[in-house]
Amino acid sequence: MFRRVRNGFTLIELLVVIAIIAVLIGLLVPAVQKVRAAAANAQSKNNLKQIGLAVHNAADAMGKAPPMFGVYGSSTGSSFWHSLLPYLEQEALFKQGPDAAKSAVIKTLQAPLDVTLGQGTFQLTTSTYNAAPGSPIPAWSTNGNTTWGLTSYAANWMVFGDMGVQLAPSVTDGLSHTMIVSEHYAVCKRPSGTPRSGAMLWAYGWQVPQPSHQWVRQPSQLATPTIVNNSLYNAPYWARSLFVNSAGPSPTQWTGTKPWEFRCHKAPEFAPPVDNVHPYKEQAFSVGSINIGMADGSVVSLSSAISDKNWYFIASPNEGDIPDDPQAP
Repeated sequence: MFRRVRNGFTLIELLVVIAIIAVLIGLLVPAVQKVRAAAANAQSKNNLKQIGLAVHNAADAMGKAPPMFGVYGSSTGSSFWHSLLPYLEQEALFKQGPDAAKSAVIKTLQAPLDVTLGQGTFQLTTSTYNAAPGSPIPAWSTNGNTTWGLTSYAANWMVFGDMGVQLAPSVTDGLSHTMIVSEHYAVCKRPSGTPRSGAMLWAYGWQVPQPSHQWVRQPSQLATPTIVNNSLYNAPYWARSLFVNSAGPSPTQWTGTKPWEFRCHKAPEFAPPVDNVHPYKEQAFSVGSINIGMADGSVVSLSSAISDKNWYFIASPNEGDIPDDPQAP
């Protein structure tokens, strides 16, 4: 008697195997995505840590932290981020000067979860500007190159100001209570509003006219907050945060012991759609929290539940608002 030997799967068996594989893949993909997102978030925190350490190393070497724009470590005025380059292992790029270096893509300044980064550069031309009449290109940028490097982080103008500061004496709220750098979408655009678009260009900026418009955290300015209202020099291409000033009375929720100095600061947007992003707000790369670097070099994550008031309080360096400073969740 001959026995028939079956050498393969039946169609039904094959379909069952395929279905099982599909289910396993469906279970595996979200897990892999979570692992990748966690790794990318950890990388952004590491970037913030390196930036914080660079700020402290720069302050130790130069006697003060870099200003938003000014002469710092060279004879040429440059941005806060350009001034930090020697302390981010980018000495050679720093020595090129801001105009020659402005196109560089710097890994430490770019967050893996920033969905707006693209190739890491932005084209800035005379027709790009959308916030005010005139060209957005700083007078020092004369080499004709319209390509600028992007960053996923914004420096806190309330801390560094237009002249740079000694951190410990200036940040009287405490270094561990004050933000110096925040995550921020590299490219921002929205359907309406002024400005309608912007980009975090790490080399961007210009020297603020002095002395009446400069913010340097001197006693006279601390005693006369109206001077801050004159410090309205900004553009949606400057990689700095917490700078939307306007006139008006102090809000009723202000609880600081000093005069309310800075106006209209709003809490971050959390993973907003890329076509509806406010250039003068900060953005988190996830819906749940935003990573920020503190003045003591630490990195914390703040919940998406943070209010406008508490965002302002953690950013203000010396206004006596310690009781209301939010802490990491």
